[in-house]
Amino acid sequence: MLTAEAYKYCCTANDRSVIRRTPRRSVTYCIIETTMTLIETESQWLSTIILPKILASGRLLDNYSESKADTFRVGDIDVNVIGPKEAFMLTLCYRTTIRFEYDGEQYERKMVVKKTPMVPPDVYESIQFGDLFGNEIDFYTKILPQIQKVADGKFAAPKYYYSELNPCSAVVILSDFAENGWRVTKDRVGLSLEHARVAVKYLGKFHGFTYAIKHKNLEKFKELTENLKESRYANDTIHPQYLVTLKASVQRALLAVATYQPQVDEDFVKKFVFLISDSVKYGRQRVAPREPLATLCHGDYVRNNVAYKYDDKEEPQEIMMFDYQTLRVSSPMIDLSVFLAISIYADVRYTHFDSIFDDYCTALYDSYRKHTKDEVPEFMNRTELLKEYIRFLPYSVSITSCFLFELVEPSGLSSEEMFKNEMSDEKVIERTMKTGGELVDREIANQLKEMFELSRKYNVPIEDGIDVDALPKI
Repeated sequence: MLTAEAYKYCCTANDRSVIRRTPRRSVTYCIIETTMTLIETESQWLSTIILPKILASGRLLDNYSESKADTFRVGDIDVNVIGPKEAFMLTLCYRTTIRFEYDGEQYERKMVVKKTPMVPPDVYESIQFGDLFGNEIDFYTKILPQIQKVADGKFAAPKYYYSELNPCSAVVILSDFAENGWRVTKDRVGLSLEHARVAVKYLGKFHGFTYAIKHKNLEKFKELTENLKESRYANDTIHPQYLVTLKASVQRALLAVATYQPQVDEDFVKKFVFLISDSVKYGRQRVAPREPLATLCHGDYVRNNVAYKYDDKEEPQEIMMFDYQTLRVSSPMIDLSVFLAISIYADVRYTHFDSIFDDYCTALYDSYRKHTKDEVPEFMNRTELLKEYIRFLPYSVSITSCFLFELVEPSGLSSEEMFKNEMSDEKVIERTMKTGGELVDREIANQLKEMFELSRKYNVPIEDGIDVDALPKI
């Protein structure tokens, strides 16, 4: 489940003709028929190919014995496709309930299957599906076990069952965390203060784990992270239609701040526009690991990729992150800045910023001290982290500008429909500029105002750490 990358995916499809040229009623019947065929195909694939492999791995049953493998019988398989109304996704993703018999006993397992869609090889490559799935597989098979050692087995994560990484396809199968009371929030954006506090405390705790691994055993840290691939800025070429979206999103930001926050200095806004006008060159520099703050980060810590547990009053108590496809070694502020930009509105973020930031820092420091038995290094003090947060604000605000509207007013298209949905440049511009209306405009303007105020207050230029000579002039 991706966020900023998701819109990029919509703009990289090669065949965009089918849905647009087909009558709406025919499309509905086609989708129903396709879904039924998909369920049958996936059930057969699970039953005959995948489940025997998971059984043989020992992950399906704790009491598995090869001598009793012939007693394994697959029964009913339910498949429930996760649609766009629940989450914005690029992949084929579904929940499945599997009933089976082993050694005379009946069992049931609930899983989530995530697969790459059927796309041409050039599209598969342009979206970097191989790198995205490779990172996630690396997390569950290599990195998570080490984190669990540091966390005494208390790091919340779905159970890993199976994965494949092929030249033009990939799959990851995990446990269904809903079975244990976890769920994604009903709201796509604008989470409450309570949700924000739980999220940033957990994030601080996670970064405390990863710093502890790095500082106690640097060689082990390098070994764990050496195979992670750049999954967002590896390609220099941007699809032309995505470029249209990016340019339109910059114009929307300019109009929004001029309309709703006109006090923001014009030269400051121009500097922001200059930085983000080439999202690849700027983004590649911004997320590059820089010492001493670099550590292991989620890379896409947003509402779509976290699940909460609630008490009987529906107050959030715990949180668990998932979808580790954009895992990277970078500044921890990539996670904090993007979460606060994409998942929290200004009425919560701006009003309570200091206490939210304190929550993150306190959790980070407590986690670090607990797992290293050492004091927190000076370069991780609150002031230094806040300055780093400010450096990442152009990055997070640029994501808000080009993607928030999709969360506020989603298109409702599945990944399959996205591939077949043809859209002219004019339509792309219109959708980017207008979708979400005043709510989105005000939020973008507020984020620019917050960036301006923090930059001035703490004397941190937003281009700090960026080689501006390497960026194209506009």
